[in-house]
Amino acid sequence: MNLIQLCPLDPNIRVLLHKYQAVFQSPHGLPPSRTHNHNILLLPNSAPVRVCPYRYPHSQKTEIERLVTEILAEGIIQPNSSFFSSLMLLVKKKDSTWRFCIDYRALNAVTIKDLFPMPTVDELLDEFFGAQFFSKLDLRFDYHQILVQLADRHKTAFQTHHNLYECLVMPFGLTNAPTTFQALINSIFTDFLRKFVLVFFDDIFIYSPNWTTPLDHLSQVLKLLHQHSLVAKLSKCSFGHNFF
Repeated sequence: MNLIQLCPLDPNIRVLLHKYQAVFQSPHGLPPSRTHNHNILLLPNSAPVRVCPYRYPHSQKTEIERLVTEILAEGIIQPNSSFFSSLMLLVKKKDSTWRFCIDYRALNAVTIKDLFPMPTVDELLDEFFGAQFFSKLDLRFDYHQILVQLADRHKTAFQTHHNLYECLVMPFGLTNAPTTFQALINSIFTDFLRKFVLVFFDDIFIYSPNWTTPLDHLSQVLKLLHQHSLVAKLSKCSFGHNFF
Protein backbone atom coordinates (compact mmCIF):
# COMPACT_ATOMS: atom_id res chain seq x y z
CA MET A 1 0.00 0.00 0.00
CA ASN A 2 1.16 3.49 -0.84
CA LEU A 3 2.41 5.10 2.38
CA ILE A 4 1.11 8.51 1.29
CA GLN A 5 -2.43 7.10 1.38
CA LEU A 6 -2.06 6.34 5.09
CA CYS A 7 -1.54 9.96 6.13
CA PRO A 8 -4.54 12.11 7.14
CA LEU A 9 -3.36 15.28 5.39
CA ASP A 10 -4.63 18.37 3.64
CA PRO A 11 -5.46 17.27 0.05
CA ASN A 12 -2.93 19.70 -1.44
CA ILE A 13 -0.16 18.34 0.76
CA ARG A 14 -1.20 14.78 -0.12
CA VAL A 15 -0.84 15.58 -3.84
CA LEU A 16 2.59 17.10 -3.22
CA LEU A 17 3.81 14.10 -1.23
CA HIS A 18 2.56 11.76 -3.92
CA LYS A 19 4.57 13.73 -6.50
CA TYR A 20 7.74 13.30 -4.41
CA GLN A 21 6.98 9.89 -2.92
CA ALA A 22 10.45 8.69 -4.01
CA VAL A 23 11.83 10.89 -1.21
CA PHE A 24 10.10 8.62 1.32
CA GLN A 25 11.30 5.26 -0.05
CA SER A 26 14.13 3.26 1.51
CA PRO A 27 17.41 3.79 -0.36
CA HIS A 28 19.13 0.94 -2.17
CA GLY A 29 22.87 0.67 -2.69
CA LEU A 30 25.43 3.36 -2.00
CA PRO A 31 24.59 7.07 -1.94
CA PRO A 32 26.12 9.31 -4.61
CA SER A 33 29.43 11.05 -4.03
CA ARG A 34 28.68 14.45 -2.51
CA THR A 35 30.44 17.75 -1.91
CA HIS A 36 30.72 16.73 1.76
CA ASN A 37 31.96 13.14 1.82
CA HIS A 38 33.34 12.27 5.23
CA ASN A 39 37.07 12.77 5.93
CA ILE A 40 38.98 11.31 8.88
CA LEU A 41 42.00 13.52 9.50
CA LEU A 42 44.36 12.22 12.19
CA LEU A 43 46.65 14.14 14.51
CA PRO A 44 50.26 14.34 13.29
CA ASN A 45 52.40 11.24 13.93
CA SER A 46 49.38 9.15 14.94
CA ALA A 47 49.91 5.42 14.70
CA PRO A 48 47.19 3.21 13.18
CA VAL A 49 44.47 2.56 15.74
CA ARG A 50 44.19 -1.16 16.39
CA VAL A 51 42.05 -2.35 19.31
CA CYS A 52 42.09 -6.02 20.21
CA PRO A 53 38.62 -7.56 19.78
CA TYR A 54 36.58 -8.99 22.60
CA ARG A 55 36.12 -12.68 23.00
CA TYR A 56 32.54 -12.81 21.84
CA PRO A 57 30.16 -15.15 23.69
CA HIS A 58 29.25 -18.16 21.61
CA SER A 59 25.59 -17.12 21.77
CA GLN A 60 26.39 -13.82 20.00
CA LYS A 61 28.55 -15.14 17.18
CA THR A 62 25.63 -16.35 15.08
CA GLU A 63 23.88 -12.98 15.48
CA ILE A 64 27.07 -11.12 14.53
CA GLU A 65 27.41 -13.22 11.40
CA ARG A 66 23.76 -12.62 10.49
CA LEU A 67 24.03 -8.84 10.91
CA VAL A 68 27.31 -8.64 8.99
CA THR A 69 25.78 -10.68 6.15
CA GLU A 70 22.86 -8.23 6.02
CA ILE A 71 24.96 -5.09 5.78
CA LEU A 72 27.36 -6.74 3.33
CA ALA A 73 24.34 -7.40 1.12
CA GLU A 74 23.32 -3.74 1.47
CA GLY A 75 26.75 -2.80 0.11
CA ILE A 76 27.67 -0.38 2.90
CA ILE A 77 30.68 -2.36 4.18
CA GLN A 78 33.29 -4.52 2.50
CA PRO A 79 36.12 -6.86 3.58
CA ASN A 80 39.31 -5.06 4.53
CA SER A 81 42.98 -5.78 5.29
CA SER A 82 43.74 -2.51 7.09
CA PHE A 83 46.23 -1.86 9.91
CA PHE A 84 43.32 -0.11 11.64
CA SER A 85 40.72 -1.97 13.67
CA SER A 86 38.01 -0.84 16.09
CA LEU A 87 35.77 -2.91 18.31
CA MET A 88 32.50 -4.28 16.99
CA LEU A 89 29.77 -4.64 19.62
CA LEU A 90 26.22 -5.91 19.92
CA VAL A 91 23.81 -3.75 21.91
CA LYS A 92 20.41 -5.13 22.90
CA LYS A 93 17.44 -2.97 21.92
CA LYS A 94 14.19 -2.52 23.84
CA ASP A 95 12.49 -5.21 21.76
CA SER A 96 15.28 -7.68 22.74
CA THR A 97 16.79 -7.71 19.24
CA TRP A 98 20.42 -6.71 18.68
CA ARG A 99 21.88 -3.56 17.19
CA PHE A 100 25.25 -3.58 15.45
CA CYS A 101 27.65 -0.93 16.88
CA ILE A 102 31.30 0.00 16.41
CA ASP A 103 33.29 1.52 19.27
CA TYR A 104 35.34 4.29 17.66
CA ARG A 105 36.56 5.90 20.89
CA ALA A 106 40.20 5.04 20.24
CA LEU A 107 40.02 6.39 16.67
CA ASN A 108 38.18 9.52 17.83
CA ALA A 109 40.93 10.22 20.38
CA VAL A 110 43.46 10.79 17.56
CA THR A 111 41.08 12.46 15.08
CA ILE A 112 41.33 16.21 14.47
CA LYS A 113 38.03 17.73 15.59
CA ASP A 114 35.99 19.81 13.13
CA LEU A 115 35.26 23.44 13.98
CA PHE A 116 31.99 23.63 12.03
CA PRO A 117 29.43 25.56 14.13
CA MET A 118 26.54 23.38 15.29
CA PRO A 119 23.09 24.86 15.95
CA THR A 120 21.50 25.03 19.39
CA VAL A 121 17.86 24.66 20.39
CA ASP A 122 17.77 28.29 21.61
CA GLU A 123 18.85 29.53 18.18
CA LEU A 124 16.11 27.52 16.52
CA LEU A 125 13.44 28.92 18.84
CA ASP A 126 14.60 32.47 18.09
CA GLU A 127 14.26 31.87 14.33
CA PHE A 128 10.69 30.58 14.69
CA PHE A 129 9.51 33.95 16.01
CA GLY A 130 6.41 35.05 14.08
CA ALA A 131 5.87 31.70 12.36
CA GLN A 132 2.43 30.12 12.55
CA PHE A 133 2.67 26.98 10.41
CA PHE A 134 5.43 24.45 10.09
CA SER A 135 6.36 21.08 8.62
CA LYS A 136 9.14 18.79 9.80
CA LEU A 137 11.04 16.25 7.70
CA ASP A 138 13.02 13.53 9.48
CA LEU A 139 15.80 12.20 7.28
CA ARG A 140 16.12 8.41 7.10
CA PHE A 141 19.46 6.59 7.59
CA ASP A 142 20.98 10.05 7.91
CA TYR A 143 24.69 9.23 8.31
CA HIS A 144 24.46 6.32 5.88
CA GLN A 145 23.51 8.81 3.15
CA ILE A 146 27.09 10.12 3.09
CA LEU A 147 30.12 8.27 1.72
CA VAL A 148 33.43 7.98 3.53
CA GLN A 149 36.24 9.40 1.39
CA LEU A 150 38.01 6.57 -0.44
CA ALA A 151 41.37 7.43 1.13
CA ASP A 152 39.92 7.22 4.66
CA ARG A 153 37.77 4.10 4.48
CA HIS A 154 40.47 1.82 5.87
CA LYS A 155 40.44 3.90 9.09
CA THR A 156 36.84 2.82 9.77
CA ALA A 157 37.85 -0.87 9.89
CA PHE A 158 36.29 -3.11 12.52
CA GLN A 159 36.93 -6.72 13.43
CA THR A 160 34.55 -9.57 14.13
CA HIS A 161 35.51 -13.05 15.30
CA HIS A 162 36.27 -14.15 11.74
CA ASN A 163 37.05 -11.14 9.51
CA LEU A 164 37.94 -7.47 9.15
CA TYR A 165 35.65 -4.99 7.39
CA GLU A 166 35.60 -1.30 6.47
CA CYS A 167 32.69 1.11 6.09
CA LEU A 168 31.86 2.67 2.73
CA VAL A 169 29.27 5.04 4.23
CA MET A 170 29.69 7.24 7.28
CA PRO A 171 29.11 5.07 10.35
CA PHE A 172 27.62 6.19 13.64
CA GLY A 173 30.06 6.94 16.43
CA LEU A 174 32.71 8.92 14.56
CA THR A 175 33.58 12.16 16.31
CA ASN A 176 33.00 14.43 13.29
CA ALA A 177 30.02 12.63 11.77
CA PRO A 178 27.42 15.15 13.07
CA THR A 179 29.33 18.13 11.67
CA THR A 180 29.80 16.45 8.28
CA PHE A 181 26.08 15.77 8.08
CA GLN A 182 25.10 19.26 9.25
CA ALA A 183 27.53 20.88 6.76
CA LEU A 184 26.09 18.84 3.89
CA ILE A 185 22.47 19.69 4.67
CA ASN A 186 23.32 23.36 5.25
CA SER A 187 25.07 23.54 1.86
CA ILE A 188 22.08 21.99 0.09
CA PHE A 189 19.60 24.43 1.67
CA THR A 190 21.89 27.45 1.83
CA ASP A 191 19.51 29.65 -0.23
CA PHE A 192 16.58 28.84 2.09
CA LEU A 193 18.20 28.89 5.52
CA ARG A 194 16.68 31.39 7.97
CA LYS A 195 14.13 32.37 5.29
CA PHE A 196 11.79 29.42 5.66
CA VAL A 197 14.10 26.47 6.46
CA LEU A 198 16.05 25.51 9.58
CA VAL A 199 18.15 22.38 9.93
CA PHE A 200 18.91 20.63 13.20
CA PHE A 201 20.95 17.49 12.52
CA ASP A 202 18.59 15.11 10.69
CA ASP A 203 15.47 17.29 11.13
CA ILE A 204 14.48 19.85 8.52
CA PHE A 205 11.96 22.47 9.69
CA ILE A 206 9.91 24.45 7.15
CA TYR A 207 8.07 27.40 8.70
CA SER A 208 5.79 30.18 7.52
CA PRO A 209 3.93 33.15 9.06
CA ASN A 210 0.73 32.29 7.10
CA TRP A 211 -0.91 29.54 5.06
CA THR A 212 -0.24 31.11 1.66
CA THR A 213 3.35 29.92 1.26
CA PRO A 214 3.90 26.58 3.09
CA LEU A 215 2.99 24.41 0.08
CA ASP A 216 5.45 26.23 -2.17
CA HIS A 217 8.18 26.04 0.49
CA LEU A 218 7.55 22.33 1.11
CA SER A 219 7.66 21.70 -2.63
CA GLN A 220 11.05 23.43 -2.96
CA VAL A 221 12.49 21.40 -0.05
CA LEU A 222 11.20 18.06 -1.38
CA LYS A 223 12.54 18.90 -4.83
CA LEU A 224 16.03 19.50 -3.41
CA LEU A 225 15.93 16.28 -1.37
CA HIS A 226 14.98 14.37 -4.51
CA GLN A 227 17.72 16.04 -6.57
CA HIS A 228 20.34 15.12 -3.96
CA SER A 229 19.08 11.55 -3.43
CA LEU A 230 18.26 12.16 0.23
CA VAL A 231 15.36 10.28 1.80
CA ALA A 232 13.05 10.95 4.73
CA LYS A 233 11.02 8.68 7.00
CA LEU A 234 7.36 9.50 6.42
CA SER A 235 6.15 8.13 9.75
CA LYS A 236 8.35 10.65 11.60
CA CYS A 237 7.44 13.66 9.44
CA SER A 238 4.68 16.20 10.09
CA PHE A 239 3.08 18.63 7.66
CA GLY A 240 1.18 21.91 7.88
CA HIS A 241 0.90 22.04 11.66
CA ASN A 242 -0.14 25.22 13.44
CA PHE A 243 2.22 26.47 16.16
CA PHE A 244 -0.69 27.34 18.40
